[in-house]
Amino acid sequence: MKKFFLLFICVASLLACEDTQINEVVLQAKINDEFYISTDAQAAVNNDGSVTIQGNTRFESLTLKLSRLGQGDFIIESGQRNIASYQDFEGNIFTTIPNGEGVITITELDEVNNRLTGTFNFSAFRAGIDTVYVSKGVLYNIPISGDGIDDPNNAGTFSANVNGVPFVPVNITSGSTSNSIITSASSSTASILVSVPNDVEEGDYTLPFNGFEAKYQGQNGPETTVEGQISVVAHNVPQQSLKVTFSFSTDSTQITEGQFDVVY
Repeated sequence: MKKFFLLFICVASLLACEDTQINEVVLQAKINDEFYISTDAQAAVNNDGSVTIQGNTRFESLTLKLSRLGQGDFIIESGQRNIASYQDFEGNIFTTIPNGEGVITITELDEVNNRLTGTFNFSAFRAGIDTVYVSKGVLYNIPISGDGIDDPNNAGTFSANVNGVPFVPVNITSGSTSNSIITSASSSTASILVSVPNDVEEGDYTLPFNGFEAKYQGQNGPETTVEGQISVVAHNVPQQSLKVTFSFSTDSTQITEGQFDVVY
Protein backbone atom coordinates (compact mmCIF):
# COMPACT_ATOMS: atom_id res chain seq x y z
CA MET A 1 0.00 0.00 0.00
CA LYS A 2 2.84 2.37 0.85
CA LYS A 3 4.52 1.70 -2.53
CA PHE A 4 1.28 2.39 -4.40
CA PHE A 5 0.77 5.67 -2.49
CA LEU A 6 4.28 6.89 -3.29
CA LEU A 7 3.79 6.03 -6.95
CA PHE A 8 0.55 8.00 -7.02
CA ILE A 9 2.23 11.07 -5.52
CA CYS A 10 5.10 10.88 -8.04
CA VAL A 11 2.88 10.75 -11.13
CA ALA A 12 0.46 13.35 -9.75
CA SER A 13 3.34 15.78 -9.36
CA LEU A 14 4.10 15.41 -13.08
CA LEU A 15 0.59 16.09 -14.32
CA ALA A 16 -2.39 17.63 -12.57
CA CYS A 17 -4.98 16.04 -14.86
CA GLU A 18 -8.24 14.38 -13.91
CA ASP A 19 -7.62 11.65 -16.49
CA THR A 20 -4.26 10.50 -15.10
CA GLN A 21 -4.11 6.74 -14.59
CA ILE A 22 -1.61 5.03 -12.35
CA ASN A 23 0.58 2.17 -13.59
CA GLU A 24 4.11 0.93 -13.02
CA VAL A 25 4.99 2.37 -16.47
CA VAL A 26 3.07 5.31 -17.93
CA LEU A 27 3.01 6.95 -21.35
CA GLN A 28 -0.15 9.00 -21.73
CA ALA A 29 -1.44 12.29 -23.14
CA LYS A 30 -4.43 14.11 -24.50
CA ILE A 31 -4.60 13.94 -28.30
CA ASN A 32 -6.91 16.75 -29.34
CA ASP A 33 -9.73 16.14 -26.82
CA GLU A 34 -9.24 12.37 -26.44
CA PHE A 35 -7.34 10.67 -23.62
CA TYR A 36 -4.56 8.34 -24.81
CA ILE A 37 -2.76 5.83 -22.62
CA SER A 38 -0.42 3.19 -23.96
CA THR A 39 -0.69 -0.46 -23.06
CA ASP A 40 3.09 -0.76 -23.24
CA ALA A 41 5.94 1.72 -23.48
CA GLN A 42 9.69 1.55 -23.95
CA ALA A 43 12.73 3.60 -24.89
CA ALA A 44 15.83 2.66 -26.86
CA VAL A 45 19.19 4.30 -27.51
CA ASN A 46 19.92 4.29 -31.24
CA ASN A 47 23.29 3.79 -32.92
CA ASP A 48 23.71 7.54 -33.48
CA GLY A 49 23.15 8.33 -29.79
CA SER A 50 19.58 9.54 -30.24
CA VAL A 51 16.77 8.08 -28.15
CA THR A 52 13.40 6.76 -29.34
CA ILE A 53 10.51 6.54 -26.87
CA GLN A 54 7.34 4.80 -27.95
CA GLY A 55 3.99 3.89 -26.42
CA ASN A 56 1.52 1.60 -28.18
CA THR A 57 -2.08 0.57 -27.89
CA ARG A 58 -3.64 -2.15 -30.02
CA PHE A 59 -4.22 0.26 -32.93
CA GLU A 60 -2.26 3.46 -32.16
CA SER A 61 1.28 4.54 -31.35
CA LEU A 62 2.95 7.67 -30.05
CA THR A 63 6.66 8.12 -30.74
CA LEU A 64 9.14 10.67 -29.37
CA LYS A 65 12.71 11.01 -30.59
CA LEU A 66 15.39 12.88 -28.62
CA SER A 67 18.73 14.02 -29.99
CA ARG A 68 20.52 12.40 -27.04
CA LEU A 69 19.99 10.66 -23.72
CA GLY A 70 19.89 13.16 -20.88
CA GLN A 71 17.80 15.35 -18.61
CA GLY A 72 16.36 18.72 -19.54
CA ASP A 73 14.19 20.30 -22.22
CA PHE A 74 14.32 18.96 -25.78
CA ILE A 75 12.73 21.58 -28.01
CA ILE A 76 10.78 20.46 -31.08
CA GLU A 77 11.09 23.02 -33.88
CA SER A 78 12.45 23.41 -37.38
CA GLY A 79 16.14 22.50 -37.57
CA GLN A 80 16.14 20.42 -34.37
CA ARG A 81 16.69 16.63 -34.18
CA ASN A 82 13.91 16.24 -31.61
CA ILE A 83 10.82 14.76 -33.28
CA ALA A 84 7.38 13.55 -32.25
CA SER A 85 4.74 11.61 -34.17
CA TYR A 86 1.35 9.99 -33.66
CA GLN A 87 -0.09 7.09 -35.66
CA ASP A 88 -3.87 6.79 -35.40
CA PHE A 89 -6.09 3.71 -35.56
CA GLU A 90 -6.39 4.03 -39.36
CA GLY A 91 -2.61 4.05 -39.82
CA ASN A 92 -2.40 7.79 -40.55
CA ILE A 93 0.84 9.35 -39.33
CA PHE A 94 1.03 12.89 -37.94
CA THR A 95 4.56 14.23 -37.51
CA THR A 96 6.25 17.39 -36.23
CA ILE A 97 8.55 17.48 -39.26
CA PRO A 98 9.05 20.05 -40.73
CA ASN A 99 6.89 22.69 -39.02
CA GLY A 100 5.56 21.16 -35.81
CA GLU A 101 6.39 22.60 -32.41
CA GLY A 102 6.61 21.33 -28.86
CA VAL A 103 8.88 20.26 -26.06
CA ILE A 104 9.88 16.99 -24.41
CA THR A 105 11.22 17.37 -20.88
CA ILE A 106 13.13 14.58 -19.17
CA THR A 107 12.83 15.34 -15.47
CA GLU A 108 14.48 12.19 -14.12
CA LEU A 109 16.99 9.76 -15.63
CA ASP A 110 17.65 6.64 -13.56
CA GLU A 111 20.92 5.33 -15.00
CA VAL A 112 21.09 2.47 -12.48
CA ASN A 113 17.75 0.92 -13.40
CA ASN A 114 17.69 2.34 -16.96
CA ARG A 115 14.42 4.26 -16.60
CA LEU A 116 13.30 7.75 -17.56
CA THR A 117 10.48 10.07 -16.47
CA GLY A 118 9.23 13.33 -17.95
CA THR A 119 6.52 15.32 -19.73
CA PHE A 120 5.78 16.36 -23.33
CA ASN A 121 3.49 18.31 -25.63
CA PHE A 122 3.51 19.00 -29.37
CA SER A 123 1.54 19.78 -32.50
CA ALA A 124 1.93 17.43 -35.47
CA PHE A 125 0.68 17.35 -39.03
CA ARG A 126 -0.48 14.90 -41.65
CA ALA A 127 0.95 16.71 -44.65
CA GLY A 128 -1.65 18.84 -46.35
CA ILE A 129 -4.55 17.13 -44.56
CA ASP A 130 -4.93 17.61 -40.79
CA THR A 131 -3.32 18.55 -37.48
CA VAL A 132 -3.30 16.95 -34.04
CA TYR A 133 -2.50 18.70 -30.75
CA VAL A 134 -0.91 16.55 -28.07
CA SER A 135 -0.98 18.02 -24.57
CA LYS A 136 -0.50 17.00 -20.92
CA GLY A 137 1.87 14.21 -21.93
CA VAL A 138 3.40 12.08 -19.18
CA LEU A 139 6.35 9.68 -19.25
CA TYR A 140 6.84 7.71 -16.06
CA ASN A 141 9.36 4.97 -15.34
CA ILE A 142 9.87 4.16 -19.06
CA PRO A 143 12.42 1.31 -19.43
CA ILE A 144 15.45 2.00 -21.62
CA SER A 145 16.87 -0.91 -23.60
CA GLY A 146 19.29 -1.53 -26.43
CA ASP A 147 16.57 -3.05 -28.59
CA GLY A 148 15.47 -1.21 -31.73
CA ILE A 149 12.00 0.32 -31.96
CA ASP A 150 10.04 0.40 -35.21
CA ASP A 151 9.91 4.00 -36.36
CA PRO A 152 6.64 5.02 -38.09
CA ASN A 153 8.55 7.90 -39.69
CA ASN A 154 10.49 5.47 -41.91
CA ALA A 155 8.20 3.93 -44.53
CA GLY A 156 11.03 3.28 -47.02
CA THR A 157 13.36 5.31 -49.26
CA PHE A 158 12.72 8.76 -50.74
CA SER A 159 14.95 11.16 -52.68
CA ALA A 160 14.66 14.20 -54.95
CA ASN A 161 16.40 17.39 -55.98
CA VAL A 162 14.91 20.79 -55.11
CA ASN A 163 16.17 23.47 -57.48
CA GLY A 164 19.16 21.23 -58.14
CA VAL A 165 19.97 20.68 -54.45
CA PRO A 166 19.52 17.19 -52.92
CA PHE A 167 16.45 16.93 -50.70
CA VAL A 168 17.44 14.88 -47.64
CA PRO A 169 14.38 13.71 -45.67
CA VAL A 170 14.51 12.94 -41.98
CA ASN A 171 11.14 11.24 -42.03
CA ILE A 172 9.20 9.31 -44.66
CA THR A 173 5.57 8.29 -44.21
CA SER A 174 3.10 6.49 -46.44
CA GLY A 175 -0.49 5.44 -45.86
CA SER A 176 -3.73 4.71 -47.67
CA THR A 177 -7.18 6.26 -47.39
CA SER A 178 -10.41 5.09 -48.99
CA ASN A 179 -9.31 6.80 -52.22
CA SER A 180 -5.58 7.45 -52.20
CA ILE A 181 -2.08 6.33 -51.24
CA ILE A 182 -0.33 9.36 -49.76
CA THR A 183 3.46 9.39 -49.42
CA SER A 184 5.27 12.33 -47.86
CA ALA A 185 8.83 13.13 -46.86
CA SER A 186 10.13 16.00 -44.79
CA SER A 187 13.49 17.57 -44.17
CA SER A 188 14.10 20.05 -41.36
CA THR A 189 12.83 22.89 -43.56
CA ALA A 190 10.60 21.47 -46.33
CA SER A 191 8.26 18.68 -47.32
CA ILE A 192 7.20 16.86 -50.49
CA LEU A 193 3.92 14.96 -50.87
CA VAL A 194 2.85 12.62 -53.67
CA SER A 195 -0.65 11.14 -53.81
CA VAL A 196 -1.96 8.49 -56.22
CA PRO A 197 -5.23 6.52 -56.38
CA ASN A 198 -5.21 3.45 -54.13
CA ASP A 199 -5.88 1.19 -57.14
CA VAL A 200 -3.22 2.83 -59.31
CA GLU A 201 -1.61 0.74 -62.04
CA GLU A 202 1.89 0.96 -63.46
CA GLY A 203 2.30 3.74 -66.00
CA ASP A 204 3.05 7.40 -66.62
CA TYR A 205 0.65 10.15 -65.52
CA THR A 206 1.02 13.80 -66.50
CA LEU A 207 -0.12 16.41 -63.97
CA PRO A 208 -2.72 17.71 -63.59
CA PHE A 209 -4.45 14.32 -63.67
CA ASN A 210 -7.54 13.30 -61.73
CA GLY A 211 -6.61 11.46 -58.52
CA PHE A 212 -2.89 12.36 -58.70
CA GLU A 213 -1.16 15.12 -56.73
CA ALA A 214 2.37 16.35 -56.09
CA LYS A 215 2.97 19.14 -53.57
CA TYR A 216 5.94 21.03 -52.20
CA GLN A 217 6.09 23.14 -49.04
CA GLY A 218 9.16 25.23 -48.23
CA GLN A 219 10.05 27.74 -45.56
CA ASN A 220 7.56 30.22 -47.06
CA GLY A 221 4.65 27.79 -46.92
CA PRO A 222 2.81 25.62 -49.49
CA GLU A 223 3.42 26.31 -53.18
CA THR A 224 0.98 25.69 -56.03
CA THR A 225 2.01 22.94 -58.44
CA VAL A 226 1.97 24.05 -62.09
CA GLU A 227 2.86 20.85 -63.96
CA GLY A 228 4.65 17.55 -63.52
CA GLN A 229 4.76 13.82 -64.06
CA ILE A 230 4.28 10.80 -61.81
CA SER A 231 5.42 7.38 -63.03
CA VAL A 232 4.28 4.29 -61.13
CA VAL A 233 7.09 1.77 -61.52
CA ALA A 234 5.56 -0.97 -59.36
CA HIS A 235 2.50 -1.40 -57.17
CA ASN A 236 2.07 -4.61 -55.18
CA VAL A 237 -1.39 -4.42 -53.60
CA PRO A 238 -1.17 -7.56 -51.37
CA GLN A 239 2.19 -6.41 -49.94
CA GLN A 240 1.10 -2.75 -49.90
CA SER A 241 4.32 -1.61 -51.55
CA LEU A 242 4.66 1.21 -54.05
CA LYS A 243 7.58 2.38 -56.19
CA VAL A 244 7.27 5.74 -57.97
CA THR A 245 9.39 8.29 -59.82
CA PHE A 246 8.25 11.91 -60.14
CA SER A 247 9.11 15.45 -61.13
CA PHE A 248 7.07 18.64 -60.93
CA SER A 249 7.34 22.40 -60.77
CA THR A 250 5.73 25.26 -58.88
CA ASP A 251 5.98 28.96 -59.69
CA SER A 252 9.36 29.13 -57.92
CA THR A 253 10.59 25.57 -57.35
CA GLN A 254 11.69 22.70 -59.56
CA ILE A 255 11.46 19.19 -58.11
CA THR A 256 13.50 16.77 -60.22
CA GLU A 257 14.80 13.19 -60.04
CA GLY A 258 12.19 12.30 -57.43
CA GLN A 259 11.72 8.69 -56.49
CA PHE A 260 10.45 6.59 -53.59
CA ASP A 261 10.04 2.95 -52.69
CA VAL A 262 7.73 2.55 -49.69
CA VAL A 263 5.41 0.24 -47.80
CA TYR A 264 2.10 1.89 -47.03
